[in-house]
Amino acid sequence: MTVAQRASAYGMIAAKGQTVTLTARTAGSYDTSTGSASITETTQTGKAVILPLAHYRKAQGNVVAGDETLLLAGVDTTGAALNAPKVDSLVTDANSKVYTVIAVDKLAPAGLNIIYDCVVRGNQ
Repeated sequence: MTVAQRASAYGMIAAKGQTVTLTARTAGSYDTSTGSASITETTQTGKAVILPLAHYRKAQGNVVAGDETLLLAGVDTTGAALNAPKVDSLVTDANSKVYTVIAVDKLAPAGLNIIYDCVVRGNQ
């Protein structure tokens, strides 16, 4: 049943949403000679809807004016499972606006990720 729910959620988000690119950034090992760590980026393409932030989220304290909600389908555009977004991941929308993920909640009945409910902040 949950696979069908995930497909249904994807269909609804795809119908009203937009294609986004999720970029996960992972720090590599620390290089003492340069004083920094290399950053590896991996990208996935998914479907999402960007909406105004809900009132209950504004009361959580870690949001600022201008933050928005990103509802991200649990599968990518090829139908494969989408890796869960993490705090500090980047999301680029269809208009090339880049957002940083501030918080992530997942809807995962029976352990299958259906939707990621994220708070995102537009990058200036």
